[in-house]
Amino acid sequence: MTNNLPPFLRLHVAEEPAAPPSPSLVNDTFATVTSAFEAATGWPLHLNAAASERRRFELGAGNNQQEKRSSELPIARRRALELADAISELYSRLDMLQTAVWHREAELAIGVPVSPRREEEEHLAARLEVMLRNGAEAVGCCSAGLYLLDDATTELKLRAAFGLPKERLLESGRPLAGAFAELEALIGHAVVLEDASLLPHWRLPEPFPAALCLPVSSPTDPLGTVWFYSESVREFSDQEIHLAEIVAGSIAAELQREVLLAECLASKQADRQIVRAVRWQQDHLPNIRPLVYGWDVAGWTANEDDLANGFYDWFVPTDGTLAISLGTSEGLPVESALSAGALQASARAHAEYPHTVAKMIKRVNETIWNSSAGGHVSSLFYGKATPDSGMIEYSLAGTIHAILVQKSDVELIQSDSPLLGTEPDLDPETRQVRMADGDVLLILDSSSNRPSTHLELSRQIRANRKATAEELIELVRSIAPQISLALILQRRITPIT
Repeated sequence: MTNNLPPFLRLHVAEEPAAPPSPSLVNDTFATVTSAFEAATGWPLHLNAAASERRRFELGAGNNQQEKRSSELPIARRRALELADAISELYSRLDMLQTAVWHREAELAIGVPVSPRREEEEHLAARLEVMLRNGAEAVGCCSAGLYLLDDATTELKLRAAFGLPKERLLESGRPLAGAFAELEALIGHAVVLEDASLLPHWRLPEPFPAALCLPVSSPTDPLGTVWFYSESVREFSDQEIHLAEIVAGSIAAELQREVLLAECLASKQADRQIVRAVRWQQDHLPNIRPLVYGWDVAGWTANEDDLANGFYDWFVPTDGTLAISLGTSEGLPVESALSAGALQASARAHAEYPHTVAKMIKRVNETIWNSSAGGHVSSLFYGKATPDSGMIEYSLAGTIHAILVQKSDVELIQSDSPLLGTEPDLDPETRQVRMADGDVLLILDSSSNRPSTHLELSRQIRANRKATAEELIELVRSIAPQISLALILQRRITPIT
C-alpha cells in the first residue's frame, strides 16, 4: 500500500502492549524439584514446553546405558511416570493459585483510598506545569500546552502551559472543528509535525516550527490533547514519542485523580449528612413509655442505619388520652425521609388542639396538600385510647393496615381512604373498639401485606397475649423480618407476674 503521508508528517499509532505472562512457581523451584526427583528416583525430569494450558512434567529420554540398568534404579519407570504426573497436577494447581493471587492483588490496589494532600487544591496548576516542563525537556522541546475539551466537546481550551505566555490562559477556546491535528490525535494517534510550515492546514495552536501532539484520554473518554513545541525544524525519535505518550498518560491520570478525589470528598460529605439525618430520625422516635395506666406500647423500625420513609409515635395530648400514630411517605429515600419528618411534625402540631381522629387526619391532609407542589403522598394511622374505659378510636388513610387481636376474634383493619396529599378534601372513616385485658392492636406499614403473614402474626400474638409490648414487637420481627415499621398498642390492666 502506498504511503501518502509527506515525510515531514508522521502518525504514531500506539499499540496495546501484550499482557505479560503470569509469574510461575515452576520457574522459581524447577531446578530444585528436578534435582530432588532425579536423586530420589534416578530418572531425569523436564518440563514439556508444548503444554501451554497446564504445567506438564515428563521423564527425560534415557540413553541406552540407562535403559539397560533401569532395573537397578530405585523405582520403575511406570512408578516414576505416576509421580511425575502427580507433581504436574500439584504444580498446575499452585500455578493457578499464584495467578489468581497476582490478579487479586492488582484488584485490591484500586481499593486504596484516595486522600487529598494538604492544600492540594492550590497545587494542581503547579503539578500540571511541572509535568509539562518535564515532558518538554524529555523530548527536547522548549514549551508545552495542555488543551482540554469543553463539556459539549466542541472547543479546546488551554488549561495548563509551560514556556508559553500566561496571557494564553485568558484566551477563549478554539473550535475543535477544523483542528485536524487534534482531531487525528483524539482518535488515538500521536501527530508528529517535523516541519509545521509545510502543513499550515493542520493549524498548530502556537506558531512553532515543529511540534508533537498527543491525546490525553481516560480509558473511556477523550479529555483533550497535549502539545510539545520545538524552536526549530527537527525529527522526533520513537523513544521521544513514547516518552511523550507516558507524560500524556500521567496528565490524564492526574486529571482523573482530581475528579475522583472531588467525588470522594462529596460522597463522604453526603454520607456524613445522611448519618446525621438518620440520627435525627432516631432522636425523634419515642423511647419512653407513656405514664398511662392500663396501656403498653412499643414500636420498631428496620431502618436503624439508613434513612427511613416512616415513623411511629405516641404521646399524651392535653385531653389526657393516649395518642398513637404511624406514618409513611412515598418517594426516593431522601425525599420520603423529609416527607415523613414533615408528616410526624404535622400530626404532633395538630394534636395540640381539640380534635377527633378523623379531623386530625383531615387536617394533616390539608397541610400536605397546601404545602407541596404535588407528588408528595403519605399514609397515616392515628388513634386515641381512653385510659379508664379501654375504648380506642382510630382512623387511617393510605396503605397502612392493622391487626386487632382479641381473645376470641382477629380483625384485619385496612383503609378505604386514598393516600394523603392526593386530593384536597379527605373524609376518612372513624372506628371505635373496646379493648379488654390482653388485647393487642398491631399497626404495620405496607412492606408486609400478605394474608399468610397476617395469619401467622395473629396466631402467635394470641398465643402470647400475656407478653409485654416489647416482647411482642420482638416476636413480630422474628416472624416477619421483612416488616420495616411496626407499632403495638396493648391493653394491660393486670400486672405481669
